[in-house]
Amino acid sequence: MDRSTQPSFNFVNLKHPDDLKSEETQLRIRRLAMTEVGKARRKPKTTRERNKIILELRNPPEERLKLDRLSGGQTDPFSAYPIEMDSSARALLANIFSPNTNHASQLRGSWYPVGLSSAAAFHNVLSNSQNFIYQKHNGFYASQDDAVALKHHHKALRYAGEMVKDPVKLKSDETIGAVASFMCHHSLLGNFVSDDWYKHRNALVRILGLRGGYSAIDKEHLRITLTWSDLIGCFSQDIPPIIPLPSQWEADSKSPSNSPRPSRPISLAWKQQLPMQLDWVTIFDDIVQLLSLDRAFNEKQLVLAVTSGSWMEPTMYRLLALRPLQQGTNREHVIEEVCRLGTLLFLAPCWRILGQSPVWTAALSRNLLLVLMGNMVEWNELKPLLIWVLYFAAIETKDLAERSQFVFMLGVLMGSMQLQAWEDIMRIIKSVVWVDAVYEGSDELIRDEVMQIINQNSWATVPVDTQPAFWEDVLGDD
Repeated sequence: MDRSTQPSFNFVNLKHPDDLKSEETQLRIRRLAMTEVGKARRKPKTTRERNKIILELRNPPEERLKLDRLSGGQTDPFSAYPIEMDSSARALLANIFSPNTNHASQLRGSWYPVGLSSAAAFHNVLSNSQNFIYQKHNGFYASQDDAVALKHHHKALRYAGEMVKDPVKLKSDETIGAVASFMCHHSLLGNFVSDDWYKHRNALVRILGLRGGYSAIDKEHLRITLTWSDLIGCFSQDIPPIIPLPSQWEADSKSPSNSPRPSRPISLAWKQQLPMQLDWVTIFDDIVQLLSLDRAFNEKQLVLAVTSGSWMEPTMYRLLALRPLQQGTNREHVIEEVCRLGTLLFLAPCWRILGQSPVWTAALSRNLLLVLMGNMVEWNELKPLLIWVLYFAAIETKDLAERSQFVFMLGVLMGSMQLQAWEDIMRIIKSVVWVDAVYEGSDELIRDEVMQIINQNSWATVPVDTQPAFWEDVLGDD
């Protein structure tokens, strides 16, 4: 057949139906249409198919990949949502799945289906999306909702109030998911001064009790979201979680029993020094093994992070549940508490790479500083652990005063150990546990300051009578 008689197709790719309102898009369509009209005038009008113009809506490849990771395939722009969608709501929804979004992808395959389950939860999803847009525009996360986010949050409160008042809906999956969405919303803001997060968690626990407990939740994505909503708030405040681990997370939190365990000298030293205090070191050994198996950042773990969770969530849970100082303030309890907090700070950047955002660590670094400044203990052969903790505390904290304290402590400790080269410091830190893909280049943040402290021996000039407990150990131990 002559090519002049072949049907002619022109495609206009759109990310969203609202793109049809764009003047640029409309102009392009008109140009294509007029081109086809011009061609038609020059052709015999015997075949109707010649002059067809096809307008097709397609998601870009990057968006399809992200949505496929949710096990939901492509998003239908005309699908039903629990609320009436206007252009603003559609823009907020599109932001969640945009290829260049800053919106958290962690566990999206679980919390997004929960968000679609009711108008209350969905309005919180949109409110959260607006807060991520705020961060993109301003460079920092808001501690309270702006006008757009507040509008959706108030609507979520109104719808949730109606659900709670209805005896039929009170114990439903939709109500439970809506309450969990409020916990996620307040965790995103990172503002726990008010009791809002606690009020919603207490309400969630009461409703679940009426429902028959956590085992009565048979939808996996909802069950995961419940623990997730508790976990992210607990991490931000450094408090123990109260919602139990889902069974799937319980299995993922520990290293495979049939795989070889990498040998870490510091782990052996711990078991020799503190043979009766094995809770933290057991978690540490699991982390080392899981990292050695490349289970942190390979493709499978990235997909799990978006859908049902990787090993990171249950590991964070285990560390938050561990409370050594509740058993006393003896040497072994203080050392274990310092290492617990240091490990959480070590894992925080890994969590971000897996898609969690924001990761609030202010409470962790503050608590660590309080423990170090208030307790005198001898670290002996476990000093590499203290160096490791101080390093990750110094590069993770956003508080300049705390950062100066951690940097100074690190310089004091290195000086007391007669270490003069930065390479020696990094060798000790990497001997504990290290991930190049996450921390490479991080030493540039503090290297010059630490070396200046070591070279000037400023640690030795601190008056003995003004030294906190931390210095008594470091300066008097060697």
